[in-house]
Amino acid sequence: MKKFLTYDLETTFLQKGQKRAAQSILEIALTTADKHFQRLVNPCTSYNTGEALIENLEEMKQHPDATLRFWSKLLVEKRALPSNIKRAQVQTQADAISKLLVRSDLARKHAKERDNVSNWLYALEKHNDMPVMAEKYIEKYHIHEKPKSPMFVTTKEALRDALAFGMDHTWIAHNGKSFDMPIVKGNCERNELKCEVDFEDSLPMFRRKFPTDSYSQPNLYRTIFGKGYKAHHALDDAKALHELLEHLAKEKETDVMDLFKVKKMTVKRLDSDLANIKGVGPKTVLKFKEKGIHNKKQLDKWVETHDKEEFLKEFKGLYRYKKLAELLYEAEV
Repeated sequence: MKKFLTYDLETTFLQKGQKRAAQSILEIALTTADKHFQRLVNPCTSYNTGEALIENLEEMKQHPDATLRFWSKLLVEKRALPSNIKRAQVQTQADAISKLLVRSDLARKHAKERDNVSNWLYALEKHNDMPVMAEKYIEKYHIHEKPKSPMFVTTKEALRDALAFGMDHTWIAHNGKSFDMPIVKGNCERNELKCEVDFEDSLPMFRRKFPTDSYSQPNLYRTIFGKGYKAHHALDDAKALHELLEHLAKEKETDVMDLFKVKKMTVKRLDSDLANIKGVGPKTVLKFKEKGIHNKKQLDKWVETHDKEEFLKEFKGLYRYKKLAELLYEAEV
């Protein structure tokens, strides 16, 4: 069985007219059954001040206001910034994020080992980002406290390490085909990294395998497990998707990767006038035929002799079967 992992991104927001692949990554996470990978990313090249950060986002064709609002919210919820920053002016948010990015650079520059970056972040917090004072503090004290400030890496570093972590795995994201996959590929291309990854999207699979009213990942998780999780944080989203896939595979008594196999349909869409009904595709035509319904006239007759509840029970699992029931029972075909 081929190995798989789940992954998720948090990203900037684009200016109008830009394509998905141009979005920059703010956080990336991957998870397997027993290992996790997560990085906070600084996609900018100029950020010594809040003004410089805003200008750099503009140059990158990212939307500064929307990006900084989301970035601030992300960092507030990770307790890297005080909660009042979430409601502050965009300039104030930019100044606060700039300070964290510069502090991360200082800590990484002065730390002799990566494990020591945390100590440097804490010391810089206590000494107003003054390296000389921070170094004296580190030499004098054994630091056990964790800093509030996170470490940021460049986009290239994050993707290089993620590709190494996820080697020989299929990468699965929810709505990945439209969102995560093109962003990963676009950022790899801009950073001259080979992206030799097999991607899968769990959204169409859940639509086929698990009939429900909403297919957003947080709603799916709540429907299946009866509780929420910390959505819109990359590692939490990746872990939640992994749980969802494992649960569904166990319920279907199969392997996770087998969930993504799609049987080729042999029914031609136009071999019945049923296919002309909105929301009716080849799979629905097949199901109707199994019930002896081969055309609209026979479907009308079936609807006349069965109520809506019977329809929902009989055709549960078909794509948008609830919407189809509304069409058949509350409007004319």
